[in-house]
Amino acid sequence: MFRSKSRQIVTPQSEHLKLVGTLAMLWGNEQFDSPPIERASFIAGVGLHDRGYGYLDNSPVGGMPDEEWEVIGRRGYNMPCSDVIADTIVKYHFRRLASHGTSTIRETMYADFTQILDDHLERHQLSRTLFDRIDRITDLCDTLSFEFCFDTPASGSLAIFPRNNEDTEVTIHYQVQDGEINVSPWPFSVDEHQGYLVAYHMDGYPERLDPVILPYRLKKK
Repeated sequence: MFRSKSRQIVTPQSEHLKLVGTLAMLWGNEQFDSPPIERASFIAGVGLHDRGYGYLDNSPVGGMPDEEWEVIGRRGYNMPCSDVIADTIVKYHFRRLASHGTSTIRETMYADFTQILDDHLERHQLSRTLFDRIDRITDLCDTLSFEFCFDTPASGSLAIFPRNNEDTEVTIHYQVQDGEINVSPWPFSVDEHQGYLVAYHMDGYPERLDPVILPYRLKKK
Protein backbone atom coordinates (compact mmCIF):
# COMPACT_ATOMS: atom_id res chain seq x y z
CA MET A 1 0.00 0.00 0.00
CA PHE A 2 1.00 3.63 -0.46
CA ARG A 3 0.68 5.93 2.52
CA SER A 4 -0.15 9.45 1.39
CA LYS A 5 2.55 11.97 2.23
CA SER A 6 -0.02 14.73 2.65
CA ARG A 7 -3.04 13.18 4.43
CA GLN A 8 -4.19 10.15 6.40
CA ILE A 9 -5.14 7.87 3.52
CA VAL A 10 -3.66 4.76 1.89
CA THR A 11 -3.85 3.43 -1.67
CA PRO A 12 -3.56 -0.36 -2.02
CA GLN A 13 -1.24 -1.95 -4.55
CA SER A 14 -4.24 -3.23 -6.52
CA GLU A 15 -5.30 0.36 -7.30
CA HIS A 16 -1.73 1.36 -8.12
CA LEU A 17 -1.61 -1.54 -10.61
CA LYS A 18 -4.86 -0.37 -12.19
CA LEU A 19 -3.32 2.97 -13.15
CA VAL A 20 -0.08 1.35 -14.36
CA GLY A 21 -2.03 -1.02 -16.61
CA THR A 22 -4.07 1.88 -17.96
CA LEU A 23 -0.89 3.74 -18.90
CA ALA A 24 0.37 0.62 -20.70
CA MET A 25 -2.95 0.34 -22.55
CA LEU A 26 -2.56 3.96 -23.74
CA TRP A 27 1.11 3.57 -24.74
CA GLY A 28 2.20 4.34 -28.30
CA ASN A 29 1.73 6.96 -31.03
CA GLU A 30 3.49 8.23 -34.15
CA GLN A 31 6.63 9.11 -32.19
CA PHE A 32 6.63 6.18 -29.73
CA ASP A 33 6.25 2.61 -30.96
CA SER A 34 4.32 -0.01 -29.08
CA PRO A 35 6.56 -2.99 -28.25
CA PRO A 36 6.52 -5.70 -30.97
CA ILE A 37 4.65 -8.23 -28.82
CA GLU A 38 0.99 -9.11 -28.29
CA ARG A 39 -0.65 -5.97 -26.94
CA ALA A 40 -2.72 -7.88 -24.40
CA SER A 41 0.45 -9.49 -23.03
CA PHE A 42 2.15 -6.10 -22.80
CA ILE A 43 -0.75 -4.60 -20.86
CA ALA A 44 -1.06 -7.64 -18.59
CA GLY A 45 2.67 -7.76 -17.85
CA VAL A 46 2.99 -4.07 -17.05
CA GLY A 47 -0.32 -3.98 -15.20
CA LEU A 48 0.57 -6.99 -13.05
CA HIS A 49 4.16 -5.96 -12.37
CA ASP A 50 3.69 -6.09 -8.56
CA ARG A 51 1.44 -9.14 -8.44
CA GLY A 52 2.84 -10.42 -5.13
CA TYR A 53 0.56 -8.25 -2.99
CA GLY A 54 -3.03 -8.97 -2.00
CA TYR A 55 -6.07 -6.94 -3.05
CA LEU A 56 -6.17 -4.84 0.14
CA ASP A 57 -2.54 -5.15 1.19
CA ASN A 58 -1.16 -3.67 4.37
CA SER A 59 2.55 -3.55 3.46
CA PRO A 60 3.74 0.06 3.20
CA VAL A 61 5.87 0.84 0.15
CA GLY A 62 9.11 2.39 1.37
CA GLY A 63 8.29 1.49 4.96
CA MET A 64 8.77 -2.26 5.29
CA PRO A 65 11.94 -4.19 6.14
CA ASP A 66 13.65 -6.27 3.46
CA GLU A 67 12.56 -9.42 5.28
CA GLU A 68 8.92 -8.54 4.62
CA TRP A 69 9.50 -7.46 1.03
CA GLU A 70 11.46 -10.65 0.30
CA VAL A 71 8.34 -12.74 0.94
CA ILE A 72 6.28 -10.50 -1.34
CA GLY A 73 8.98 -10.26 -4.00
CA ARG A 74 9.66 -13.97 -4.22
CA ARG A 75 5.94 -14.76 -4.23
CA GLY A 76 5.35 -12.32 -7.07
CA TYR A 77 8.41 -13.40 -9.04
CA ASN A 78 7.61 -17.11 -8.87
CA MET A 79 3.83 -16.88 -9.24
CA PRO A 80 2.68 -19.16 -12.11
CA CYS A 81 1.40 -17.35 -15.20
CA SER A 82 0.09 -18.89 -18.43
CA ASP A 83 1.20 -15.86 -20.49
CA VAL A 84 4.96 -16.26 -21.00
CA ILE A 85 5.39 -12.73 -22.36
CA ALA A 86 3.50 -11.06 -19.50
CA ASP A 87 5.35 -13.24 -17.01
CA THR A 88 8.70 -12.15 -18.44
CA ILE A 89 7.79 -8.48 -18.06
CA VAL A 90 6.88 -9.09 -14.41
CA LYS A 91 10.09 -11.02 -13.74
CA TYR A 92 12.16 -8.15 -15.17
CA HIS A 93 10.40 -5.73 -12.85
CA PHE A 94 10.99 -7.78 -9.70
CA ARG A 95 14.64 -8.30 -10.58
CA ARG A 96 15.06 -4.54 -11.04
CA LEU A 97 13.48 -3.91 -7.64
CA ALA A 98 15.82 -6.44 -6.06
CA SER A 99 18.76 -4.40 -7.37
CA HIS A 100 17.64 -1.38 -5.31
CA GLY A 101 19.68 -1.74 -2.16
CA THR A 102 22.83 -3.37 -0.84
CA SER A 103 21.49 -5.66 1.87
CA THR A 104 22.36 -9.34 1.77
CA ILE A 105 18.69 -10.14 1.22
CA ARG A 106 18.47 -7.89 -1.86
CA GLU A 107 21.75 -9.11 -3.30
CA THR A 108 20.71 -12.74 -2.89
CA MET A 109 17.31 -12.08 -4.44
CA TYR A 110 18.91 -10.29 -7.39
CA ALA A 111 21.29 -13.20 -8.01
CA ASP A 112 18.47 -15.75 -7.74
CA PHE A 113 16.15 -13.75 -9.98
CA THR A 114 18.88 -13.23 -12.58
CA GLN A 115 19.64 -16.95 -12.78
CA ILE A 116 15.97 -17.87 -13.14
CA LEU A 117 15.41 -15.11 -15.69
CA ASP A 118 18.42 -16.16 -17.78
CA ASP A 119 17.09 -19.72 -17.90
CA HIS A 120 13.59 -18.42 -18.67
CA LEU A 121 14.77 -16.32 -21.62
CA GLU A 122 16.81 -19.18 -23.05
CA ARG A 123 14.07 -21.78 -22.60
CA HIS A 124 11.46 -19.64 -24.35
CA GLN A 125 13.91 -18.14 -26.89
CA LEU A 126 13.09 -14.58 -25.90
CA SER A 127 15.11 -11.48 -26.80
CA ARG A 128 17.00 -9.96 -23.88
CA THR A 129 17.28 -6.65 -25.73
CA LEU A 130 13.53 -6.51 -26.34
CA PHE A 131 12.62 -7.09 -22.70
CA ASP A 132 15.33 -4.74 -21.46
CA ARG A 133 13.57 -2.04 -23.49
CA ILE A 134 10.10 -3.02 -22.34
CA ASP A 135 11.31 -2.83 -18.75
CA ARG A 136 12.10 0.85 -19.32
CA ILE A 137 8.43 1.39 -20.21
CA THR A 138 7.30 -0.62 -17.18
CA ASP A 139 9.54 1.52 -14.99
CA LEU A 140 8.10 4.75 -16.38
CA CYS A 141 4.45 3.69 -16.06
CA ASP A 142 5.13 2.35 -12.58
CA THR A 143 6.86 5.58 -11.54
CA LEU A 144 4.00 7.80 -12.73
CA SER A 145 1.46 5.80 -10.74
CA PHE A 146 3.90 5.44 -7.83
CA GLU A 147 4.23 9.20 -7.48
CA PHE A 148 0.49 9.76 -7.90
CA CYS A 149 -0.29 7.25 -5.14
CA PHE A 150 2.07 8.99 -2.71
CA ASP A 151 -0.22 12.01 -3.10
CA THR A 152 2.41 14.74 -3.07
CA PRO A 153 4.06 16.87 -5.79
CA ALA A 154 6.85 15.04 -7.62
CA SER A 155 8.88 15.35 -10.81
CA GLY A 156 11.65 13.49 -12.57
CA SER A 157 12.73 11.85 -15.80
CA LEU A 158 13.44 8.43 -17.29
CA ALA A 159 15.10 7.42 -20.58
CA ILE A 160 13.42 4.98 -22.97
CA PHE A 161 13.81 3.82 -26.56
CA PRO A 162 10.96 5.31 -28.59
CA ARG A 163 11.59 3.22 -31.74
CA ASN A 164 11.70 -0.55 -31.81
CA ASN A 165 14.34 -0.65 -34.55
CA GLU A 166 16.53 2.24 -33.37
CA ASP A 167 19.04 2.64 -30.54
CA THR A 168 18.45 6.33 -29.80
CA GLU A 169 17.17 7.04 -26.30
CA VAL A 170 14.71 9.79 -25.42
CA THR A 171 14.39 11.26 -21.92
CA ILE A 172 10.80 11.58 -20.78
CA HIS A 173 10.12 14.23 -18.15
CA TYR A 174 7.13 14.06 -15.83
CA GLN A 175 5.43 16.10 -13.16
CA VAL A 176 2.72 14.86 -10.80
CA GLN A 177 0.78 17.41 -8.78
CA ASP A 178 -2.80 18.05 -7.62
CA GLY A 179 -4.20 15.03 -9.45
CA GLU A 180 -2.50 15.87 -12.76
CA ILE A 181 0.12 13.67 -14.39
CA ASN A 182 2.06 15.69 -16.99
CA VAL A 183 4.48 14.01 -19.41
CA SER A 184 6.82 15.36 -22.11
CA PRO A 185 7.54 14.26 -24.77
CA TRP A 186 4.17 12.58 -25.04
CA PRO A 187 4.25 8.76 -25.50
CA PHE A 188 0.53 8.02 -25.30
CA SER A 189 -2.14 7.38 -27.94
CA VAL A 190 -4.63 9.98 -26.64
CA ASP A 191 -4.14 13.67 -25.94
CA GLU A 192 -5.65 13.38 -22.48
CA HIS A 193 -7.10 10.74 -20.20
CA GLN A 194 -9.07 10.97 -16.96
CA GLY A 195 -9.79 8.28 -14.40
CA TYR A 196 -9.75 7.55 -10.71
CA LEU A 197 -8.27 5.29 -8.04
CA VAL A 198 -9.86 4.26 -4.75
CA ALA A 199 -7.90 5.03 -1.59
CA TYR A 200 -9.02 4.50 2.02
CA HIS A 201 -8.79 6.43 5.26
CA MET A 202 -5.92 4.98 7.25
CA ASP A 203 -7.93 4.59 10.46
CA GLY A 204 -9.22 1.02 10.57
CA TYR A 205 -7.78 -0.06 7.21
CA PRO A 206 -7.99 -2.79 5.96
CA GLU A 207 -10.53 -4.28 8.42
CA ARG A 208 -12.81 -1.24 8.07
CA LEU A 209 -13.01 0.47 4.69
CA ASP A 210 -13.68 4.21 4.44
CA PRO A 211 -13.10 4.94 0.74
CA VAL A 212 -11.71 8.10 -0.83
CA ILE A 213 -11.92 8.71 -4.58
CA LEU A 214 -8.69 9.98 -6.16
CA PRO A 215 -9.39 11.47 -9.60
CA TYR A 216 -6.44 11.83 -11.96
CA ARG A 217 -5.87 13.56 -15.26
CA LEU A 218 -3.12 12.46 -17.64
CA LYS A 219 -2.10 15.27 -19.98
CA LYS A 220 0.80 16.67 -21.95
CA LYS A 221 3.31 18.66 -19.92
